[in-house]
Amino acid sequence: MSAMRHLLDLCKRRGFLFQSAEIHGGLRGAYDYGPLGVELKRNVSQEWWNSMVYQRSDVVGIDTAIITPPAVLKTSGHVDQFTDEMVDSRLSKERFRPDKAPELRLDNKGRIPISAPDKKTAKDWEQDIRTQFARGAMITRNGKEILLDVDRLEKDRIVLKPDPKLSSAPSSSPTAESTLHVPYHGYVDPNSNSPFLTESRPFNLMFKTYLDPIDPIDKVITTTIHETQTKSSDLATTRQQVDKTLYPSLTYLRPETAQGVFINYATVQRSHPHLRVPFGIAQIGKSFRNEIRLEHAIFRTPEFEQMELEYFVAPWKASDQFEHWRKIRMDWWRTYARNHDRIRERPHTQDELAHYSSGCVDVEYLFPWGWGEVEGIANRGDFDLTKHSEATGIKLQYTDERLLQDRQQREKATGLKETDPTVLDRERFTPHVVESSCGLNRAMLALMLDAMEVVDEHGTPMPFENDSRETSSAVSSSSSNSDAAIT
Repeated sequence: MSAMRHLLDLCKRRGFLFQSAEIHGGLRGAYDYGPLGVELKRNVSQEWWNSMVYQRSDVVGIDTAIITPPAVLKTSGHVDQFTDEMVDSRLSKERFRPDKAPELRLDNKGRIPISAPDKKTAKDWEQDIRTQFARGAMITRNGKEILLDVDRLEKDRIVLKPDPKLSSAPSSSPTAESTLHVPYHGYVDPNSNSPFLTESRPFNLMFKTYLDPIDPIDKVITTTIHETQTKSSDLATTRQQVDKTLYPSLTYLRPETAQGVFINYATVQRSHPHLRVPFGIAQIGKSFRNEIRLEHAIFRTPEFEQMELEYFVAPWKASDQFEHWRKIRMDWWRTYARNHDRIRERPHTQDELAHYSSGCVDVEYLFPWGWGEVEGIANRGDFDLTKHSEATGIKLQYTDERLLQDRQQREKATGLKETDPTVLDRERFTPHVVESSCGLNRAMLALMLDAMEVVDEHGTPMPFENDSRETSSAVSSSSSNSDAAIT
């Protein structure tokens, strides 16, 4: 049994984690936290809050709304750019992200092995390949596996060998040749190794919802559908009409907590005038993403919790602050992880960075399936505050009152007006942001896996005491022992 299966079995038996709506068949990617799970989750988040807010004088907390108006996410770029590429498997009909998919795998005889979930499905897939996707190809089936003979691999396609027994598809036939050429873009179905895929297309990850006492679908029926019936209209035009009808009540479930901080920057600054740059605003809350592929239990789910800090700094100190927070966050993880060799930093390459970011580092944990991100630390520059300022006409800047008063006193004493832009720019500027974004659910999963030990010959894991009093201090550090433990 794998470590993940050990852990999930234990979590269900001990009351840490349950499949949501299990008695009704469950919901893909949805999980509920049981009595011990909710205590553990609360303690992980409390340790984060203690270190990021309570133990600092330069950070305050905030709790912003989940339902978000389109204007906010249009300004931040999420409406137009918060997308993943999506591909469908033409055999299994499953969808996946091509950037996460593996390369084509060949067996020791140079054939493509396509793995079906069962023998009946393999038989159906073989028929689909023979009649639709690779007519005339050399195909054999062995139980749940379909084998395709490969003639050669080219840059952007796979050339299959023809079946010499099929006289209807001689190798010299142009029509037959075209069916033996399978487009290949460097990836296959991650579950089956099938190269028979659709073209990739963008897919927006945000969940839409509607604030309206009247069912918005009724509006679509009474307006858009009636209008399209009275005059010819293509699909794109119909879609535009539907979106126009629904737009007045359109809202989104936030895809990240960060935007709630940025739009409240000025409000927090006014209500807490003692905050001087550098200062931070922290938030823990739920976010929602319509993920193409939900996997590894609570690692990737459509509903998840984030623990985020947006730290506002002077532009000329952003790089130093980025390195400062990078160290702070790695130290935090090393405090609670028992196995330090399972925690690492992975700096983003230049082509991975967002266009507005000058630096980003992922904190990764070595999960049973490989390294996976649990936190990201990024230098976001002034992108977010500048965009929201431009969209609203409200200046989201910081004024250093002490520097301003010093300059005014100098000007009064000398009678000369300061014109040096380097001096003026340090008085009033748009802060840059260093962000720490940690996934609470992923942190829980990583810390539980890190604490789990298989202690008997039957493979029974025994990492947690089944006592709510023990679990109430699930993530804690002892004053007599610098190591932290999950109990």
